[in-house]
Amino acid sequence: MQDMKIIKSLIIALFAATVVSCGEDYLTTNPTDVATGDAMNELAKNNPDKLVTIVEPLLKGLYADFQTKSGTDGQYQHCDYGFQSFFLMSDIMSDDMALHVNGWFKFDHLFDYRDEPYVRTFGYWNFFYTMVNNANAIIEKIPDESLDAELHAIKGQALTFRALSYSYLIQMYQQTYKGNENQPGVPLIITTSEGESRRGRVPVADVYDQIEKDYLKAINFLDGWDRGTDKGRIDKSVAQGLLSRTYLVMNEWQKAIDMAKAARSGYSLMNTTEIATDGFNEINNKEWMWGADITGETTTMFASLFSFLCSYDAGYGGAVGQYRKIDARLFSNFSETDARRKQFANPGEKVVITYDTGDRQVPDYTNLKFKKVAGWEADYVFMRLSEAYLTEAEALAHLNKNGEAASVLKELMVNRDPSWNKTSVTVDEVYTQRRLELWGEGFSFFDHLRLKKDIIRNYEGSNHWVGGRLDFKAGDWTLLYQIPRREFQENDQMDESEQNP
Repeated sequence: MQDMKIIKSLIIALFAATVVSCGEDYLTTNPTDVATGDAMNELAKNNPDKLVTIVEPLLKGLYADFQTKSGTDGQYQHCDYGFQSFFLMSDIMSDDMALHVNGWFKFDHLFDYRDEPYVRTFGYWNFFYTMVNNANAIIEKIPDESLDAELHAIKGQALTFRALSYSYLIQMYQQTYKGNENQPGVPLIITTSEGESRRGRVPVADVYDQIEKDYLKAINFLDGWDRGTDKGRIDKSVAQGLLSRTYLVMNEWQKAIDMAKAARSGYSLMNTTEIATDGFNEINNKEWMWGADITGETTTMFASLFSFLCSYDAGYGGAVGQYRKIDARLFSNFSETDARRKQFANPGEKVVITYDTGDRQVPDYTNLKFKKVAGWEADYVFMRLSEAYLTEAEALAHLNKNGEAASVLKELMVNRDPSWNKTSVTVDEVYTQRRLELWGEGFSFFDHLRLKKDIIRNYEGSNHWVGGRLDFKAGDWTLLYQIPRREFQENDQMDESEQNP
């Protein structure tokens, strides 16, 4: 094995690297001992089991980095714990999640972390391009012509990860798809067998074309593959659900309907009792489609989602006192019979939680949705069935099929609020239910972007931390990241004149 080589450009590193890496290793590469090209084709054809033993560890490493490892070698300290940390970060950037006091994620909340020299914009870029790198290391080794079902499944999962990574990158470094199709997006790194990588800023439409192509190819490769009981792995339904998210951004309403409807087959919704009492911490929940099974070996303990979001434990969102609350105006949209009210401390109702330091009454609107598990082993949810109903209903409403939208939404709402009985719903009515249903699960900010909604925290009766009572107009560049300075310094295909405002 040759010595490790330092690669100056982040994008060059992604293009060249063939091993799974993260953090500082993102800037390095180990030459692989495994041949590619014709040799891989030969293995896939004549000895697929051997090729599985080569690529399966890469896939396991991809999942491990995605779910539990930091994106910047711990530079964010406790608020950096992989993909789920970006979910919470984005929710805090919206107006749906109110901070009780000044604390962790404050600079994200104030949009003071977006400029080119800051660790956050580099960390986001680094994390998702590392995922692209990890996925490409797998994709390039498995020929499309392989007939082996397990190889197909592995490639399908890798393609899904690549598409997912680009979908998050393009949303944070450029304005939303509709109306900005020809604006400069992000570099597009693919494998040599797929064509030539483009290390400059590729037009937004081209990036979305690649995302759609990857998801559709993944769905084809995952067709017929059974992941068994392991919801930690991506299967066909997950890839379909993720593609439906992209179609919402693209305003491809009928395609969003079709994919969401296909994705929700085979799952069932929690009922009103279950949704009110569930701790959103168990991957085997019947409604969960994809998540991370956190164990004693994979837990990041105090540096974890539940440390920041759970009000019941010793973490930041609990005993430390940095409570996360639902926005008061959003909460007011719950009817008195909505079971989801119990996911929060209702105003005027005394909610007392017992900590090691004693009993404490939590503020009104405090999150009670995400509950602790002993040993910091609460699981992470990446996709739930309810999302598919909300996607289908919203897309129908966009098509002015308001009655059909209400029928689909009612399938969800009968399990949330028995008094809900609308026969026609608008896009905004579906959007409100989406905000209420998916609160704290990483959707709010990205929905604001794609629907071009203002962020409003400063209003009479606001329950936001006083320093965060700021309003931002839809389309404001303050809401998006600048491209990391290091990328312009080290990538000769990028010019500083292309920097975001």
